[in-house]
Amino acid sequence: MTYGAIIGLVLVVYSVLLYLTGLTFNKASGFIQYVILFVGLYLGTKSYRDKVLGGYIKFSKALVFGLIISVFVGIITVFFNFIMLRYIDPGLIDKYMAIMEETFQNSRFIQADQMDEMLERSRESMTAIWSLPVGVFAFSLFGFIFSLVTSAFLKKEPNPFS
Repeated sequence: MTYGAIIGLVLVVYSVLLYLTGLTFNKASGFIQYVILFVGLYLGTKSYRDKVLGGYIKFSKALVFGLIISVFVGIITVFFNFIMLRYIDPGLIDKYMAIMEETFQNSRFIQADQMDEMLERSRESMTAIWSLPVGVFAFSLFGFIFSLVTSAFLKKEPNPFS
């Protein structure tokens, strides 16, 4: 999937730029990643519809195509994040854990006696090999939701009367 690779590489480059500028944990910058994914899914599905399918695509086919793109994007970005946290800068985990701890402390749903255990599980899961398929699945779920929207805009069926 060409568009999956393109979007994945764009997101990796964007993540590297955020890392180099110290904006890795900036929420607004993180939101831009979702915009990149959404726009990429839209453009990829539109290109597939127009260039491969002759300008027509059913909703279901557009949805499946967007999901396939999302899986490829997820594989690339999750693998990059895994390498980043495990080998390039393991110190990012400590920064992320500090943010999580602050979030947990401000949450009324997490009791103080559960916080340490939850933080430790989170720390372990960030660099565990089993987190790769889980991350790809989670990323694909976002892609599926975005593909529902893009498919609604891009569906175009031929006129049966022409």
